[in-house]
Amino acid sequence: MSKQLYLIAKFELDDADNFAPIFAKHAKDSRRKEGCLFFYLIRDREDPSKFATMECWDTYADFEAHVADEEHAAFFKQIKPLFRKDPVVTEADLVMGME
Repeated sequence: MSKQLYLIAKFELDDADNFAPIFAKHAKDSRRKEGCLFFYLIRDREDPSKFATMECWDTYADFEAHVADEEHAAFFKQIKPLFRKDPVVTEADLVMGME
């Protein structure tokens, strides 16, 4: 069995208030995809232009299918022009859960 993939992606966006509902829809759509164990979208309290996603995919192949599909491509096409700087993405392994 493959290791689960945990991702944290941090974004800073221009026009964040108008884009937040689109971003939220992408998070909801992502949760429906095969292999998505969770997909959280969070927003910074002090600087609402900053967002982060916290995701877990059952396999790396599930994540690759997610970023290769039409929904993700359309979402990324919308969000890319709004990045203040390149997103910071961290791939991680779970050390300890919420036991």
